[in-house]
Amino acid sequence: GNFVYFKDGEKIPYGMSLWAAGIGQLPITTHLLEMLGETEQKDAQDFARGRLAVDPWLRVIGGDGKIFALGDCSCVSSSPMLPATAQVAAQQGEFLGDFLSKDYCIDAMDDKLLPPMGVNPDQSKTLADKIASFAMGDDEIAPPFQYLDLGILAYTGSGSALAQVQIAPGGGLPGADENWDPVRLQIKGKLGFGLWRSI
Repeated sequence: GNFVYFKDGEKIPYGMSLWAAGIGQLPITTHLLEMLGETEQKDAQDFARGRLAVDPWLRVIGGDGKIFALGDCSCVSSSPMLPATAQVAAQQGEFLGDFLSKDYCIDAMDDKLLPPMGVNPDQSKTLADKIASFAMGDDEIAPPFQYLDLGILAYTGSGSALAQVQIAPGGGLPGADENWDPVRLQIKGKLGFGLWRSI
């Protein structure tokens, strides 16, 4: 018969098998995970699964605040798993560029990775920074990375496309509540193509 076999010896029957997988880790990511060895990074791998676990400011866990990671090789440990897309990497890159251009104390203290604190109280803040500070209840802590899902667009050929746009947050908290399900608008066909062409 037709079975899919797993490493543990378990087998399941199937009618048709389709395997779709991306590329593996880059050697630098694997090497860095090995170098971090017995730090908090090892414990975080239950969630990160081969990616570099990072804190909300994209500092690699176990790296004493001296190593940053973004994009496909990273996994923010305090939020739901983000998709490995250019949209996430671009937002993380913009966040990290802005974050590193400001005056924050980012190093670990007494082997603990504390939230980055502002060194200069007169440092200018954007409206987003002020809102994040208000939400955290502390205006000295750097605002953490926040992913904004801008949706997905895919051209399917013959003047047709698919579009999925988040229009409202879901109930509960992302990653903390099984009921969290954002409200998404899904459009396909000619109307989806019109949206795809308008971007």
